[in-house]
Amino acid sequence: WMVSKPRLSIASIATTFAPGNLRATLDNPQYKSLVDYWIEQQFTLRYSGGLVPDIYHILLKGQGVLCNASSATAKAKLRLLYECAPIALIIEAAGGASCVCSSEAAELMDPVSLLDVPIDHLDRRVGVCFGSLL
Repeated sequence: WMVSKPRLSIASIATTFAPGNLRATLDNPQYKSLVDYWIEQQFTLRYSGGLVPDIYHILLKGQGVLCNASSATAKAKLRLLYECAPIALIIEAAGGASCVCSSEAAELMDPVSLLDVPIDHLDRRVGVCFGSLL
């Protein structure tokens, strides 16, 4: 291993966004308005279709937001225990934030760090947002 960047840090303000599960915008109005906001504010679209490449981009560029919400017809795919929580730990250690999104049941929930979400079963899937605070 060779250290190529001695310290990873994530700025509080982002200029890039990586929306995942865009099918959810059809029946999740909150997610649709968020994607529309990023477009109206002229954020740069970063979309690889993969969680790891988009997170890698946020870490190396030092800013950005990845969001992968769900809806009634576009269910959450990312598992809390195996994918979301480990990435949340890395993102938050670098000064960024993680947040669980409301699920396909569209229940209201306060924004909470993925690290504070209880793991009640091994296959729990959640909608997520990672990266810069704003």
